Amino acid sequence: MAIEESAARKFLSKLGNTLPRPKAIVIFSAHFDVHDDVVVTSGENPATIHDYYGFPEALYALNYPAPGAPELAEKVVVLLSEGGIKSRLDAGQGWDHGVWIAMKLIFPKADIPIVQISINSQLGPEAHYRLGQCLRVLRGQDILIVGSGGISHNLRELFTKRPDPDRAKKVNLFTEWVCKNLQTSNIKSLLNYVDDAPYPLFNHPTPEHLLPLFCILGSAADNESIKRIHQSVESEVLALDAYLSD
Repeated sequence: MAIEESAARKFLSKLGNTLPRPKAIVIFSAHFDVHDDVVVTSGENPATIHDYYGFPEALYALNYPAPGAPELAEKVVVLLSEGGIKSRLDAGQGWDHGVWIAMKLIFPKADIPIVQISINSQLGPEAHYRLGQCLRVLRGQDILIVGSGGISHNLRELFTKRPDPDRAKKVNLFTEWVCKNLQTSNIKSLLNYVDDAPYPLFNHPTPEHLLPLFCILGSAADNESIKRIHQSVESEVLALDAYLSD
């Protein structure tokens, strides 16, 4: 997405111009998965992490020098503590590719401060929903809260030599189920997606790429509408839908 044309790249490249400019960004990425206390980035100038292997050399030359937001990071830790969630600051953690690739397309000038918060794939949707709830107050302070993951993410199916002949159907049924339940605010069913959704484990053999969605869902006020602002699928199994809550 960072270097090749696609529907998702085109969408993200235009998205920043449609959003009010935030004072700062708080982001949850599927690639900052910590199986311990929640980690909150607090460095002033975090590095760009090239946390992938075997991709074109051009990807390793890209950087995104967006500043950190140490004061906001401290506020986040306080808010999480007030919600009963243990967290710690990390001044050395950089921006993983779930952060900087999306942000480089949306806000290419890299001039908006960012705080990243870890997810924990050993915990379920409810824990991440509560994580987002702790941060609701930031929404009224011109802070943009972002979840970076994927509505479907099955790399094993993507690279298999024996693809499932129904894989496109399975992805479509799951993504449309997610869309319907987001737009009708069916929080209970979304949190129970493993039992309620069609083909949940086909679309997410591991949960880390869906967990950021629950963080954002928790941060939304009860009366907020949620709308799908982008829909695309790459290679039949990577659904890249985007949603906006306002």
